[in-house]
Amino acid sequence: MTFPRESAPRRNSLPLLFGLTSLFADMTYELAHVLLPGLLLVLGGTAVSAAVMESLADLARIGGFFLSGRLGTSPRGQSLLVRAGYGTTIVATVLFSLATSSGEIVLLKCLSWFGKGLRGPARDTLLTEALPSSLHASAFGTVRALDQTGGFLGPMAALVLAGSLSISSMIALSALPGLLCIIFSVIATAQAQKVVASGPATDRPLSNEPFFSPAIQSRLALSPIRRYFLGGLLLRAGLLPATLLMFRFAPTEGRFTITATGFLLSSLATIVGNLLIARKILSGSPRTLFLLSALLLPVSALLLSPSHVLPAGYMAAMILWGAGEAFATVGLKVRGAALWPSEMRSRGFALFEILAALFSLLLWPIEAHLWNIGESLASMGLVAFMGASGGLFLALARDEASPRLP
Repeated sequence: MTFPRESAPRRNSLPLLFGLTSLFADMTYELAHVLLPGLLLVLGGTAVSAAVMESLADLARIGGFFLSGRLGTSPRGQSLLVRAGYGTTIVATVLFSLATSSGEIVLLKCLSWFGKGLRGPARDTLLTEALPSSLHASAFGTVRALDQTGGFLGPMAALVLAGSLSISSMIALSALPGLLCIIFSVIATAQAQKVVASGPATDRPLSNEPFFSPAIQSRLALSPIRRYFLGGLLLRAGLLPATLLMFRFAPTEGRFTITATGFLLSSLATIVGNLLIARKILSGSPRTLFLLSALLLPVSALLLSPSHVLPAGYMAAMILWGAGEAFATVGLKVRGAALWPSEMRSRGFALFEILAALFSLLLWPIEAHLWNIGESLASMGLVAFMGASGGLFLALARDEASPRLP
């Protein structure tokens, strides 16, 4: 896509606008979600309730991914999905403060995660459509850095307010950054639509075709796409959520202050990693990012493999995980954008996220079972192997540009 000169100021501001949207969104739901375990207990929830909540929320997020890929085939449709997704998550998060039972908490968490699935592929597609490919890595780095900043500020706000307000009152206050999120989402998507509209017309969208249309099926038959999916799923499998890493440490030597400090350090490492990409201090080439993640993520997992993890090892693991997460996530987004043409990009992003989420739902119970039977070395060794093999597989792939159908 060729971008006219007059659209450059609007185009250059897009990563910041989408980043601020993400910052206030993360600040909203991370402020609330750090308080959810306590609220769930107050309302009579149990560990089983928490496990059911997380599983159902992930399934709801997958539903959001599917709907986003199905409907987000035009800039206008993508803009509406982004706004609806952020709005759904914000409203559901604020409503936690009014919940009167653990069942309502589970329902609202599912609604919140559905909104996250709805907006993700649409936002990434809209951003890549509005920017030249040379700016994709920097743009995703900017958005992710601000996203993690919000994820850091939210729990910090909850920590500052703890003791002076009730849990419900603190969650209700999340409406303030939530409102800013919705405002910035409207501004960012409107600006992105203008930039895309100023460029040449793209191919016919797929809005009236099935999700797995013949065009999508033909694309999936290409070896570069298959390699991306295989390597990407392995890399994502080696990228355990920070909450699982915290849980791995807490039952052994963990104390709340140390566990929480590790989480904050991982957030700071993710912010720094994304800023290095955004400011072009570090190459935004997917190959470089995959190589770094293939090194950092396995080392992080292996540091948590002993049966008793020392605080120093835990802190180091969380820092390495945070940086590795930044490099892996941006690398996957940039490579994915390069492999799918514009008219299929939303479905391509959505399909990868659906498969990655399903793979994680299958993997995490196995990881938990290995931990429970004392096989922490086997558990984290498996995670390290998948992260290393996926990152190296993607780094060694020669397909940097979008392949064309014969």
